[in-house]
Amino acid sequence: MSQLTLPLMAALTPAKHEITVIDENVEPIDFEPDYDLVSITALTPTAPRAYEIADEFRRRGKKVVLGGVHPSLMADEAAVHADSVVIGESEETWPLLLADLENGRLKPRYTSDHKPDLAGLPFPRRDLMKEDAYLNIPKVETSRGCPFRCSFCSTTVFYGPRMRFRPVEEVVAEVKAADHRFVFFTDNNITANKGYAKRLFKALEPLGVHWLSQGSVDMADDDELMDLAQKSGCVGMLVGFESLSDENIAEMGKKASNRVEEYEEKIRIFHKHRIGLIGCFVFGFDGDDQSVFRKTVKFIKRNNIDCPQLTVLTPFPGTSLRTELTAQNRIIHSQWEKYDVGNVTFIPRKMKPEELQAGYNWACEKVYSRLAIIMRGIRSLAYMKSPYRSLVFTGNSGVYRKLYQVSQQD
Repeated sequence: MSQLTLPLMAALTPAKHEITVIDENVEPIDFEPDYDLVSITALTPTAPRAYEIADEFRRRGKKVVLGGVHPSLMADEAAVHADSVVIGESEETWPLLLADLENGRLKPRYTSDHKPDLAGLPFPRRDLMKEDAYLNIPKVETSRGCPFRCSFCSTTVFYGPRMRFRPVEEVVAEVKAADHRFVFFTDNNITANKGYAKRLFKALEPLGVHWLSQGSVDMADDDELMDLAQKSGCVGMLVGFESLSDENIAEMGKKASNRVEEYEEKIRIFHKHRIGLIGCFVFGFDGDDQSVFRKTVKFIKRNNIDCPQLTVLTPFPGTSLRTELTAQNRIIHSQWEKYDVGNVTFIPRKMKPEELQAGYNWACEKVYSRLAIIMRGIRSLAYMKSPYRSLVFTGNSGVYRKLYQVSQQD
């Protein structure tokens, strides 16, 4: 899917400005035009390339602004490569920055002193993106924040633990304007506030769209919520199971919704409602030894996790995990391009780094083999009762297979 950040930034830009959006995933960068300002967003694994791009534009005399999750959490590092760094969400700071640019007084940093209200957000300028180069699934935002505060997650650090919501009617209006059969809601946890989720799902039902999002496994505890999700067109949910060890769940932090002994029953509830699962599992917690890989692969097969997402525990900047591992001298390096959740960047407690990497690779080869993907798709037909829905997860598994392969390239 295409990204949401730059189209939203474009929508926040006053109409008097001329905007060009360049997406290096699908087109080369032209460094020649006489831009007044170049704004670059970056996640941690893309930060090195973002810095290269920034340095090249600055070498040509252009002013550069860096923003996004990584520059926000590593502002001093980003500032070496930029004329200005936007820290945090930019709904309020971006217009101020543009005004300062016009008046010749661009500040080195822009930081909002509070989290912005999400009411009245403009619709992203998808017309500026090369949408035909991606899956035809627009992203729509309904909320920001996550109450769980998992130790390895930089999202809560960036957006904060307090949930903020867009008005339901504004979300519905954007879904209608997107005019697509399938939508991906970008929320970190679309069911964190069950009252809001129920209002949203009721409003989505008449639209006849299919949708995917991210939520917590405890939504299976609420029969009404599950029924509404099914009726509203929910095809699947990305759910963070994270680990099959209660010890590891406790180590993560505040994720009380995850009770390992209840996983299998809750998976059955999702499947009963014809809702597939992108199930997330993380390897490398302090409680993990080399048995974790085989145990997880067996669990995925036994419960037919429609699309497994396997990742290596990664100490992203700004997280409590990184603080802890740094204090214990267990960080191996800060080569940010390897912080792609497919490469080991720290010293595990019960394994050698190379054992964690080898075990992760073995598990990925098992669950992302073509045969495993096809067999999961066939089994999903029994409860989804729809080749279309089943193919959604077969396709997603293919994407994760490719991501794994790319992560292992030098």
